[in-house]
Amino acid sequence: MANKVLEEIPVLIVGGGIVGLSAGLFLHHHEVPFIQIERNPDVSPLPRARGFSARTLELLRSVELQERIEAVARTAWKQGKFGGARRGASLLTSESLPLADITKLHALADPSPCELTACPQTIVERVLRNALAERGGDVRFGWELLRFEQHDERVTTTVRDSAGMERRIQASYVFAADGGRSEIRRSLGIDRYGIEPNCHYINIFFEADLTEQVAGRTFSQCEISNEHVSGLFLAMNNTTQWSFHLTYDPASDHPEKWPDERLVHLVKAAIGADVAVKIHASSPWNTRVRVADRYREERIFLIGDAAHVMPPWGGFNANTGIADAHNLAWKIARVLKGEDSSSLLDTYETERRPVANRNGEQAWLRTDFNARFQIRSDDNADFFDRLTDYGELQMRYRYGANDTVDMLCAQPGTRFPHAWIEHKGQRRSTLDLLGTSFTSIIGPTAVRPDEDIVFRAGTDFRFVDEAVSWNSLTGLPDDGVLSIRPDGFVVF
Repeated sequence: MANKVLEEIPVLIVGGGIVGLSAGLFLHHHEVPFIQIERNPDVSPLPRARGFSARTLELLRSVELQERIEAVARTAWKQGKFGGARRGASLLTSESLPLADITKLHALADPSPCELTACPQTIVERVLRNALAERGGDVRFGWELLRFEQHDERVTTTVRDSAGMERRIQASYVFAADGGRSEIRRSLGIDRYGIEPNCHYINIFFEADLTEQVAGRTFSQCEISNEHVSGLFLAMNNTTQWSFHLTYDPASDHPEKWPDERLVHLVKAAIGADVAVKIHASSPWNTRVRVADRYREERIFLIGDAAHVMPPWGGFNANTGIADAHNLAWKIARVLKGEDSSSLLDTYETERRPVANRNGEQAWLRTDFNARFQIRSDDNADFFDRLTDYGELQMRYRYGANDTVDMLCAQPGTRFPHAWIEHKGQRRSTLDLLGTSFTSIIGPTAVRPDEDIVFRAGTDFRFVDEAVSWNSLTGLPDDGVLSIRPDGFVVF
């Protein structure tokens, strides 16, 4: 019976991918009740992101998941390690690119309690989903949004539950985390713009035991080109799980219609051996960049792929989307609790959209295999110098000015700098002082502000490293006062 059951909730999250699940965790952290629906019965089996930035791990650290993510990441790679590039006519004849140095991508990374962590997205999503279940999050897989109507103070949605019954969910706000083909975005009439694709692929996730063949020569990416096939291998565990991104011409080829038998044949040609191959999933994609014209339509907000899509090179899209969710969650929480006016929500777009534009262009510039691994060549010289350091893009962006900085030093609009401190007898990060409210961090001689949460350097905490001081960390005199937002950014 249609529309018989009505539920009311502050936030409805539509989409159960990595960004939607992150949004649920951040809302739970801020004690905001939510319902999350995902039309698929389980998390996606198709691997996508593999690299999670130090900043993303900081966000997951804030919801007590850093150690769990790092633990599963250590088990993800069954031999060798994550990293390295190879190129050749086939996987078995490929040779290492000695100039490909992944450390160059992070040469200017700022201090952090976390580090870049490599782990297939399929594994990370499972960790996030399990954590939400443990914490009582209302996550409903197999539920689909059918339609919605916006009103002055709520959004009324009609959904189909896992049993096929239509229900109504009424929410104060809706987070659209329903992917790059977001039906919510399309229904709202929100356009996208960006950069046209320069390559088309079909991502083939497959199983093949190549343990012996790649022993001692593991890699992150391996570029293949021969008379039968061209594309890119991505390692998922360095033994049996792989992803092959097969290039194709959309004007003449339609690989999404090809049977598994043909995909198996092409994968074997790329491997260079007749080994047993089992196809798990496949999906076409291209290297275009698209960013939504606007991130908000009244009470509905776009996050993650619904707001922006970009090539996977550098792992920018998932990391950008998780930061979207983190930025929006604390603002929604303050508005729902009456601690701020609804105008605070306008800053979600003004802060996050420029980041997506910048990261999207940088991801596109890394489509060239050499450029991706910091190798300058005659073919990529025209745009190679436009590449920006990964750490600068992921960590050192500045809200307000909508740019990046050379070093984090408590500039207004930047993430407060990390240093190891002793606080209540424990070794912690300065970032661990921050919670779900605004926090004041002040110099040793500063006049204490009339705020609920205040930490004085040298009294409430002390720096573990003697070379670090209040002045060196913040650039402020001893009487300096800083107000830090719940997302760790210095108020501007």
